[in-house]
Order: sequence, then C-alpha cells, then structure tokens
Amino acid sequence: MKNNKSLVQKIMSNFLACIALLAGCAGFTEDTNTSSNAPDGGISLEIAQRFAAARVTETGTANIDEVKDSITIFLNVLGGCLKRDGSLVYDPDYYFVDEHSFAYKFRNDTLLLSFYYEDESTKEIETIILVGGTFGKLDGTWLMTQCMYVNDEYGCGNDGYNKYLKIDGNKVEYRADDRADFDYMNSVFVSDLFQFFDKTKDTLLADYVNDVLRANYVFYGSRIVGSYAEKYGITIQEKTNKSMKFTYDNRVFDLNVNYARYSDSVSVSLSSGGATCVSEYSEKYDVPPELCRDENAKYLQHSRIPDSESEALRYEKRNEEEFENCVKEILGRK
Repeated sequence: MKNNKSLVQKIMSNFLACIALLAGCAGFTEDTNTSSNAPDGGISLEIAQRFAAARVTETGTANIDEVKDSITIFLNVLGGCLKRDGSLVYDPDYYFVDEHSFAYKFRNDTLLLSFYYEDESTKEIETIILVGGTFGKLDGTWLMTQCMYVNDEYGCGNDGYNKYLKIDGNKVEYRADDRADFDYMNSVFVSDLFQFFDKTKDTLLADYVNDVLRANYVFYGSRIVGSYAEKYGITIQEKTNKSMKFTYDNRVFDLNVNYARYSDSVSVSLSSGGATCVSEYSEKYDVPPELCRDENAKYLQHSRIPDSESEALRYEKRNEEEFENCVKEILGRK
C-alpha cells in the first residue's frame, strides 16, 4: 500500500527528527532548477555566525568517498539513561553510533544530500537541500533549508527553527536555533486549540499523543489558523508572533507563548475571566543522571533516537490532560 502522506507532511517529518534514519544511499533525482535558496557571498558569513550562536545537538565523524560522491555520518552517543532489570540506571560509559549514508552533489553554492528511504509501504529517494558553503567543497558550515525533493517532487516547510551542519575534515557537528521571526500564533498548536473550542471535541492534540516528535511538530509546525478561527466562531482582535487576543462565545481570551526553545521546552498560557491554563512540554535527548531515576519512569519511555537500536532513553514530559481539563472549565464544559 502506497504511503499517502503529502509532500509537506514528509518534509515536516524529516526535519522534525534531527535527521531521518536511513537504510542506505542512492543517486540523486536530477533536476534543472536553480535553488532559490542559493546564497550570495554575504550569506555564508551570516550562516557561520548563526551556527556559532546555535546549540550543539549532535556530534560525530564522517567517512567521505570522493570517487563515489558519498558521505557516511556517524553520530556518537556517549552516556545514557538505560533500563536494567526493571530499574533506570545512568551509564556514563554507554556508547552508541547512529549511522547515516548519503550521496552528495553540488549545484552552484547548494549542497544536495540524497538517500534512499524504504519501509513497508514506501520506496523513494529523498534529497535534503543545504546552503552556505563553497561549490565543490564539503568542508564548511551549511544551513539545512526546509526544502527538499521527494523523488521528483520539490517542496518546502516553514517550521520555527533552523538546523545547521558543519563538516570539518572527518568531523561533523549539528546545531539548531529558534527562528526569531517564527509566528507561533500560526502554528499547529493554535489551530488544534481552536478546533478544541468546538463542542464536539473531547481531547486536544489527540492525533499526536503517541508521536515522540509530537511537540516539535505541534509547537513549531506552521499552519495558517484564520480559517479555523472563522469556522469555530473565534474573532482575532490583536496578534503578534507570540501572543493573541481573541473572542469566543462573548468571552475574551489571551494566548501567550511564555517560553519556547526548540528540542528543549515550551510553555504556553491561555487566560480568560481571571483563570489561566498553562500547557507545558519538556524533552531531553541527553538525559542527565539526576533525571535518570525510577520516579521519572513515566517520562523516560522512548528511545533517544527514534526507530534505532539505541537503548538510551529520552525524557519527555507534557501536561496536555491537565491543560485540556483547565480549558474545559473555562469553557464551562465541566
């Protein structure tokens, strides 16, 4: 059965993970287009400066085969929270390598990294587009654009973060930062919240409860919410990229992003009539020893690297049920 995800969904899925887990590499989908993201001379320096200020997410090594135009990246996990004999134990000597293989190609100042993806329902070549380096030279600091090819189809996402890749000989480093201009009020979270105002909805974000990448998608995935507001009788009165005042059922609501840091934590508050509901989410891929405790077992359920064989756990804590019940009280449903 053919995977029926849209191209935009595929792009979001690939960029929400630090990088898609790969089965192997294959050749590129050829095209004759010139990427509109190709930088001029000044952008390379800007990307390097932004990379320097961004947070390190993963490090490792690279094996480059210039004859075959291939690069294999080995990302290192050193130390981790593990489950042993029914208990959680932090092992500082735990070591795991996550391997990713690509074919590479240059097009002007753009680097294309291509890989072959296959699962039970899908077989396709996916190509990630990076800018900021030098033609013909892998070494450099690259911005992973939110555009890619899936087979012959080109498309772009518009998520609230940037990701970077630095290649220096056989060393690689990934970093990430939040986009200062991202409109959190045009996000999946807000559109889902507006849908929740519909009296037929019993749960908020229900489609994402079992998705370990759920929060990054919900809070950082872009979605125009105007049509949702109109559909559910919501009138937007004031709006910035991190706050909104709107009315519903003759009540005034204030929605604010209190804190947001990609792949770390998010706090959003909704207030009306003196009552405030707070939605919070936090995650840690590198779980510190102080969190690797049995009392945190319910927050340490997923592999640090989804779909991999790594035993190291990731920390994920959220309060959507508490938030849902609070919003229901404001709406008079309890």
